[in-house]
Amino acid sequence: MVNHNVLILEGPSPIAIPILRSLAEKGVSTDVLASFPFHLSRFSKYCGRQFLVPSMAREKEFAKTVEKIVKKVKFSVLFPIFEWSLMPISKIRDRLSPYVRLPIASHESIQKCYDKLSTLKLATENDVPTPETFFVHNTAELKRVSKEINYPAVVKPRWSMIWRSDRAFYRRCGFVNSPAELIATYNSIHKFFPFPFIQEYIPGVNYSVGALYNEGNPRAFCCIKVHRAWPPTGGNSCFRESAPLSVDIKRYSEKLLKALNWHGIAEVEFRMDLRSGEPKLMEINPRFWGSLSVAIKAGVDFPYLLYRMALDGDVKNVFNYRVGVKGRYLEQDLIYIISLFKDASIYQDILSVKKLQVLLKWLQFYEHYMFYDLFDVNDPLPFFFSTALSPLGLIRFMREKNYAWSPPGIQF
Repeated sequence: MVNHNVLILEGPSPIAIPILRSLAEKGVSTDVLASFPFHLSRFSKYCGRQFLVPSMAREKEFAKTVEKIVKKVKFSVLFPIFEWSLMPISKIRDRLSPYVRLPIASHESIQKCYDKLSTLKLATENDVPTPETFFVHNTAELKRVSKEINYPAVVKPRWSMIWRSDRAFYRRCGFVNSPAELIATYNSIHKFFPFPFIQEYIPGVNYSVGALYNEGNPRAFCCIKVHRAWPPTGGNSCFRESAPLSVDIKRYSEKLLKALNWHGIAEVEFRMDLRSGEPKLMEINPRFWGSLSVAIKAGVDFPYLLYRMALDGDVKNVFNYRVGVKGRYLEQDLIYIISLFKDASIYQDILSVKKLQVLLKWLQFYEHYMFYDLFDVNDPLPFFFSTALSPLGLIRFMREKNYAWSPPGIQF
């Protein structure tokens, strides 16, 4: 039986591309799962076989199909990418472990990251700063908080994704500027994601720490500074660069991941508060992250390190990397600039500088040490496939407030 080494569970995800390329450069063959035949990974020359599976929105059916595949085909390592595959697979890891290595944290630790309320409690227990947070349990409390809180504010679902009756629902945070907006947004989120919480909006810049841990011990770090994201108030990064890892951010990240006895890949996201200069925890993502390609280009090859750790049990520490490596995800960056001008009233605090200055910065298509996500002269088709589909993404963005990449069946 042929050993195809690595199976990526979300072939259509843009993050699958840097993983494929990273492993291919080291001679590791890689296959993918997908619920539809034509997607980004299928256009990469590094993609091996493809296995068609039910949509990840059908959680139980998806998990059963993955189990059948890993029992039938011999793989060395299984790579979930997002929560859509991570959560279903984490629940059946005991059934998979005799057949394939699954380098992820315990289901309990993953749940603490997935559940934002548990993440907040973890931060409080470990003296990690967080935004001021309000919890409401009824309409009267919601009205009271809407009058007391400073604006802008953020309404966050406790879970970014949930499954109901074999359907998956995904929801972003809601950015609000008034009591009326807060109440309306809260009720909209509460309909599918019961009892979201309300936080102060932190003015500042996002920093994310990509990390690899081995049973509670750090093996690799890379800090990414986010220059632009969509939504502009905080979301998917579309222009970012590798940055020095500050003492405070490193200390807080280590506290959190140590408390979780973390194993595998994680991203700890902070926002540097412009008012106090203090980093505030935004979330812990128990998975690969959108700016993964920046970390790889900067010298921290997380996919290959994870692969080697899964096979060998451990890897050497990688804490040094190149600072100033910039990555631009052009499709998301286009949505960013359109949203800033289309919804200028919503993002008025961000547009404190002149619109022309914002546009001129955006129009800088070449910078030293800058690359474009998905583009590779040796593997160009994924970039051109993504570019060809960009108009469809823009149309969807103009229609949907919560636009983001997702597998078929994921409801917004």
